[in-house]
Amino acid sequence: MADKESKEVTASPINVLSEANQALAENLAAAQERNLKYAQSVFESTIGLFKSHVESTRSLLEEWEQETQKKQGGSRAAETYLSLFRAPLDAYQRVLETMETASKQSLESFQKATESFEKAMQQAQRHTGKPEK
Repeated sequence: MADKESKEVTASPINVLSEANQALAENLAAAQERNLKYAQSVFESTIGLFKSHVESTRSLLEEWEQETQKKQGGSRAAETYLSLFRAPLDAYQRVLETMETASKQSLESFQKATESFEKAMQQAQRHTGKPEK
C-alpha cells in the first residue's frame, strides 16, 4: 500500500509538469501560427503597396513620354532624358521582385519550421501517452 501511495505522489508532480509542458508547447505553436499569419499579411500588403507605387509611377512616366513625343516629335534628347527616369524605376522593380522572392522563401521556411515543431509536439504527446487535442 505504501508503495502505491509513493508512486502516486511521485507521478503527480510528473503529470503536472507534463501537462504544463504540453500547454506551453501548444501556446508556442499557436503563437508561431499567429506570427506567421501576421508576417504574411504585412508582407502581402507591403508588396501590394510597392507594386501599386511602381505601376503608378510607370503609368505616369508613360503618359509623360507620350506627351513629350507629341510636343518634340520624338527627338533623341527627349528619349535620352526619359531613359534617365526609366532606369531607376526598372532597377526599383527588379529590387522589388528580388525582395518578394526572398520574403516568400523566408515565410515558407518559417512555415515549415512551425509545421516541424507541431509534428514534434504531436510525437511527444503520443510518446507520453497524452491524448492530442
